[in-house]
Amino acid sequence: MLKPFIFYLRATVVASCVIPYAVWLYNAMRKVYGFHTPCEWSDLWVKLAVIVAITGAAITTVLRLTKWCGRSIDELSRKQSDYLKQLNTKRLTLAIFGSAAISLIAELAMIRWQSSIFELFALYKNFGLLACFLGLGLGYAISSRKQIPVMLVIPLLTWQILLLSLTKYGPHNWNIQLLRAMPVTEQLNMGLHVATKGYEYAAMYGFLSVVFILTALTFVPIGQLCGVLLDQKPRLQAYGLNLLGSLAGVAVFFGFSLLWTPPLVWFSIIFICLILFQAFDRRTLLTGSCAAALAVTVLAWPSSTFWEQIYSPYQLLERGYGYGAGANVRAAGHYFQEISVFANVDRERIARLDAQRELPYRIYGPAERVAIVGAGSGNDAAAAIRCDVQHVDAIEIDPAILEIGKYYHPEKPYSNPRVSPIVNDARSFLRNTDEKYDIVVYGLLDSHALLSTASNVRVDSFVYTVEGLRESRARLKEGGMISLAFCVMSPEIGRKLYLMLQEAFDGQAPLCIQRQNNSAVVFLIREGMPIEINDNLFAMGSLNDVTAKFADPTIKVDLSTDDWPFFYMPKRVYPVSYVIVVGIILALSLVFVRPFFKADSNATPKRFQINHAVFFLLGAGFMLVETKSITELGLTFGNTWHVIGIVIAGILTMAFIANLVVYRLRIRGLAIPFTLLLGSLAAGLLVAKSGGFSSTFAGRIATLAVLTSPMFFSGICFSTMLRYTTDMSSAMAANLIGAMAGGLLEYNSMYFGFQWLYWLALGVYGTAMVFSWFGCRPAALEQHTQAIQDAAANRGITSSLKHAA
Repeated sequence: MLKPFIFYLRATVVASCVIPYAVWLYNAMRKVYGFHTPCEWSDLWVKLAVIVAITGAAITTVLRLTKWCGRSIDELSRKQSDYLKQLNTKRLTLAIFGSAAISLIAELAMIRWQSSIFELFALYKNFGLLACFLGLGLGYAISSRKQIPVMLVIPLLTWQILLLSLTKYGPHNWNIQLLRAMPVTEQLNMGLHVATKGYEYAAMYGFLSVVFILTALTFVPIGQLCGVLLDQKPRLQAYGLNLLGSLAGVAVFFGFSLLWTPPLVWFSIIFICLILFQAFDRRTLLTGSCAAALAVTVLAWPSSTFWEQIYSPYQLLERGYGYGAGANVRAAGHYFQEISVFANVDRERIARLDAQRELPYRIYGPAERVAIVGAGSGNDAAAAIRCDVQHVDAIEIDPAILEIGKYYHPEKPYSNPRVSPIVNDARSFLRNTDEKYDIVVYGLLDSHALLSTASNVRVDSFVYTVEGLRESRARLKEGGMISLAFCVMSPEIGRKLYLMLQEAFDGQAPLCIQRQNNSAVVFLIREGMPIEINDNLFAMGSLNDVTAKFADPTIKVDLSTDDWPFFYMPKRVYPVSYVIVVGIILALSLVFVRPFFKADSNATPKRFQINHAVFFLLGAGFMLVETKSITELGLTFGNTWHVIGIVIAGILTMAFIANLVVYRLRIRGLAIPFTLLLGSLAAGLLVAKSGGFSSTFAGRIATLAVLTSPMFFSGICFSTMLRYTTDMSSAMAANLIGAMAGGLLEYNSMYFGFQWLYWLALGVYGTAMVFSWFGCRPAALEQHTQAIQDAAANRGITSSLKHAA
């Protein structure tokens, strides 16, 4: 097992060292062809020398250590396996719980950290998740082998942290635009360069491939750790402990988000837990501690002295000095928003900006109550206060951005008694509030590269749907007005907003106002009456009426709905860019997995291959249902981070309860659970097609019941199937690889919509039901019980096994 692992370790380190060379070459070519670059030739040669020194040292160290220490690694990997198999009952229980918790924490930490370093991983959030699934699934599959190299996990994590950090921040005047070009052409991106040249695509896909393999390789020993421990306990007990550990992992990361902790805290906890599993030998402790110390040093090292880094529950925010005495805020490394300040440096520029923000109040006249969604750091709230609005509800989803506004906005709008700062999702607030407003203001609400936790939908996508705008209209008083400001990146996006507002207001067309030399457009529409603007307002703010531009019927777009909420896709086209990524993932997975099984001559009985197919399909179906449920529950209860965290914890709790029900009631038949599962999915599809339940308390409870029941019955099926396998780690491996397949299938929702996931899930679970009729063999129960008895005897355990599955 170690031979392919060491091979990929060497190959990945060597391949990853190509990345900084590619960036250097990009900087050099920009210099040769006269493009603007802050680097001089002397700087470039110094940078090349530094790169050669660092990468040369890294490659030499890895190659020599793996050659010289090959026998030691083999010996320690065997000792690790023996150590885990000799744990007593109490330690085994704690180890199963802890290994599941650490695998989930490491998975969440890796996904979030990667997306905070490079925007590419924020737009391909499933990419990191699928790499983790591949590594864990492979680890479970080969957990029965005699070598478990847990000692290499921390060094691999350290190498990825070092590689991405040095590539991103690098030396002074380091231009990494080559690795920030987005290969996604179907969706528009705010402030991100879209790849157009062959070398840009090659660099991005090569970069993704290296990080994918490196991430998967890191999680293989973690999967082995979990698998070898699970096989030593009765299956349902072991699975229950695994679920409890996963719940604990979610709770720990929930705490990380609640306290706005940086990656230094996340990975420090991971390192400590991994080191505890290596307490059998001083050499493993020393290796892990040294690698962890290097990783902690890199994470603690300030990347810039000019930007304050804040890890909000959603994203990495960076606060720096802005125009005049204001402040700039960056998200995922690029411009997000600024605090406008009347400064002597350019008083006229700020005055024009504020004239645009004050436009809705000057048109409407005296306003009693206003809601600002996407309130940000307070510019729109300050404009409302200057225009004598009596009360302002300022809704912002990110609490860190609100805090930045409280501390650094010179007008202190969030400290004004007339302003109520509210931390909430804009769509959820508008759906559930009982207040009526004179004006609802959308304050340049844009998530940039921030995606939802479990799907390819951006956090703000459900705000910009026809249903969302209708709910906003429902919150208006008679004669009330909506003012929607948005940075229009293309005529198609402007046309899309124009048509969605027109649809939401029963055919009434909005007025579109744009400031000169600015991409921000304000869409104004008033309940039951046209909007007229005085010419003085146009002159004062350098504003232009661009309504005709977006009323052009020759611009073809598809409207965003709650079923197809992909606002940044102008037209509903099949996501070919994502298909390419899916192809890369499949190819990398096949190449990665093959060597690990090539040397394994152990044949698997045919009936257990059928069982593995069932577990695979259950994993794929569960991933599809989970994605759909998280998306719809987020729409019902709000897409805030804590709601999504509670939903994920609830899903794990449902699986635990299902496992407990199977254990206590000794359920053996699969016909009824599968029938109930398919029936609950059909009920969910019918509810979705009818428009869903109302937003009342009873409607929310009904939505919760409909969306969670398939996960409960799926858990019943999975736990019941565990009774019919003698190799739990292989079952978990098949389930994780199936979840990976489900994650790939989820990309189809970008064309077909989210209701289509119901049809996919029905097909997947129906196929699993058919396979289960051929895969259940009572003999598996006797074989597994005997295996547990033998393992217990080897550890000297004499307690009764009457609760064994």
